[in-house]
Amino acid sequence: MSEDPYWSTEAPGEPSGRFGGDPLVTDTFASWWNASVGVVARSWRSMGLILLIGAAGPRWILGAYWTLAAPDDAFEAGEWGAGPADVFPGWPAAAVGGLLGLVMLYLTAVAALAATRTAAAEAAGGFLSLGEAFGFGFGRGWKLWLWLLLAWVTVSVGLVLCVLPGLWAAFALSLMVPAATFEHRRSPYARSVRLTHSAFWPALGRLIIVVLAAFAATVVIGLVGAVLAGLWRAVFSDWLAAVLTVVTEAVMALLLLAPMIWVLSAALCSYAWLRGRRESVSATSLSAQSAQEDSA
Repeated sequence: MSEDPYWSTEAPGEPSGRFGGDPLVTDTFASWWNASVGVVARSWRSMGLILLIGAAGPRWILGAYWTLAAPDDAFEAGEWGAGPADVFPGWPAAAVGGLLGLVMLYLTAVAALAATRTAAAEAAGGFLSLGEAFGFGFGRGWKLWLWLLLAWVTVSVGLVLCVLPGLWAAFALSLMVPAATFEHRRSPYARSVRLTHSAFWPALGRLIIVVLAAFAATVVIGLVGAVLAGLWRAVFSDWLAAVLTVVTEAVMALLLLAPMIWVLSAALCSYAWLRGRRESVSATSLSAQSAQEDSA
């Protein structure tokens, strides 16, 4: 008889469903969905504050920069069909924007690690201060940043080559953040691929739902922002339109916190579910693992 209480004695290797109501580790789709929603309901304040500082704020700064760097007549009425050369801000401004984009990706990695670590701690009944969360994120963020750059290249090349390889890569690498949070000494790139392929079709189904929900919310928010930016350009003078566009960028960045929180919560529960299929894990053990590896 297995000493692992998460595994079935009738069918070795299969979850028994007796997870004791663990807030992160699940086996069925319904319990995974409820766990994901539970993470959002329990930790949206702490995760939202972390992501506001580390992801939404930098995104707003980057969006405001590109808005202010664009030529004054780039979006004048009647020129919506203008080519890229008409809106290109120039090579110096583009170089600065590229550097800001790399910094934003790094800060996003830091915030994602901090938010995931905080959600796991709160699921286990603990608490993490804002300083502790960001200390954790900054301690590991530069490594995850490098892995995310590799993931971005992988997905981009796959999309350019034949679309489907890029979509596969996006799915296979979707658990890099929780992998980097709890298994610091492993490659989150390779670990994410192994986990998603350990239960390919169930994992694909879950993550498609996550992506579709986040994509729909992001598209709606982005379209509203684009329409408002175009309206400001068409109605108001250049300087007032720029100010209103920057304010609109700030509002859109705040609204995008909702899909970001949902994606991180669902990724955390997907990671816990996939590890729970083969290991004896719980919200408490995951939180303790990240703390132990962080202090090692």
